[in-house]
Amino acid sequence: MPSPAPDDPAGRGRSVHFRARRWSIGADEALLLPDGSRLLHIGPHKTGTTSVQGAFHHARRSVAAQGVHYAGPNRHARQAAQAAATRGSSARRWGSMRAWDSLVGEIRRARGRVVISSEWFADAEPTAAKRLIDDLDPRRVHVVVTLRPLARILASQWQQFVQGGVTIPYEQWLRTIFDEPTSGTGKRFWHRHRHDELIRRWAAVVGFDRLVAVVVDDRDHAAVLRVFEGLTGLADQTLELVPDRSNRSLTAPEVELVRAMNATFAGVGLSGPPRLDLVLFGAAANLKLRELEAEEPRIATPDWALQRAAGVAAEIVEGIQASGVRVVGDSQRLLGPAAAPVAVLPGEDAGAGAREERSWPEITTTGALGVLAATGLARSGDRSEAVEPYSSQRLRSILLGRVRDAVAGS
Repeated sequence: MPSPAPDDPAGRGRSVHFRARRWSIGADEALLLPDGSRLLHIGPHKTGTTSVQGAFHHARRSVAAQGVHYAGPNRHARQAAQAAATRGSSARRWGSMRAWDSLVGEIRRARGRVVISSEWFADAEPTAAKRLIDDLDPRRVHVVVTLRPLARILASQWQQFVQGGVTIPYEQWLRTIFDEPTSGTGKRFWHRHRHDELIRRWAAVVGFDRLVAVVVDDRDHAAVLRVFEGLTGLADQTLELVPDRSNRSLTAPEVELVRAMNATFAGVGLSGPPRLDLVLFGAAANLKLRELEAEEPRIATPDWALQRAAGVAAEIVEGIQASGVRVVGDSQRLLGPAAAPVAVLPGEDAGAGAREERSWPEITTTGALGVLAATGLARSGDRSEAVEPYSSQRLRSILLGRVRDAVAGS
């Protein structure tokens, strides 16, 4: 994919380098936003957004005491962000505008600096982006984009799409996004992860002087929190990483189970919110809470895809540097490693079969129990009698057999 022509051919990318563990406001006040600013963190997906959101939510009292308001009642105002991002577009409306209007009202009542964070904002088309910036007051909004190497995003994004309903295998999905970038699948991915164009799209709304790009350091996941402290004037170490197993990526066998569920449910006409309840918020959510085996295979990204990603990443870095946007961290890190560590899929080596055999019973049962919980059958109350006639061992056997049959037939 060719690099876009820069808005300012004479512009030069400005980088701010820092030592994350020694970061303090006194060391460099250039990042500090004016009092009353509204800091809009737009993601995109799979760039450390959960770490930022979890840290702010966990430290709400300490953050508020320092004159910073973290908007929304929970870790992540997902429904409000999805509604704002899809407003006025042909895309299906994910959330109620009532949620967005409520969030805007909260922000307008807040004093001091305000932080709003959601990776779903990155999905907004230009018109929707302008409208949500207008809602937040363009004179006060500053946008921050967090960035990671493209090669490290691929597998994470595919498994997230699978949780959302995608049924195509990983390599076929990779072929689609690289060879058919204008297809529905390709457009959705590159709208989020052609990061130079994402920056240009939002800078066209707020201005390059009101946008900061932050390169996430995969060697030190707390580094991005030091940057947000610098932007908002929080004391050093106010924000801390909060362990959150519920956001981990699925392993190879786990994601194949979810993909098989998607195909099976689609075959019986189950889709939309009911399918999301059973798969995303049921099976997948429960799978993420299980303890992983040390050698359980992760999702493998083939070498050809890593090479294609490296080529696009070089164009992205060139575009970001040419734009003149302020970059915190080393933009060269976005090029990623020459060859990222690749885990094998089940069946690709001599030991994989044994690992798969050990993993599948627990994985399938865990996923199935997540579905039961989502339906209410595994909860206490009047409906719980539906599963009482079966012993735990018998229930496990039935669920295991049915789900493994679905996987084998997918």
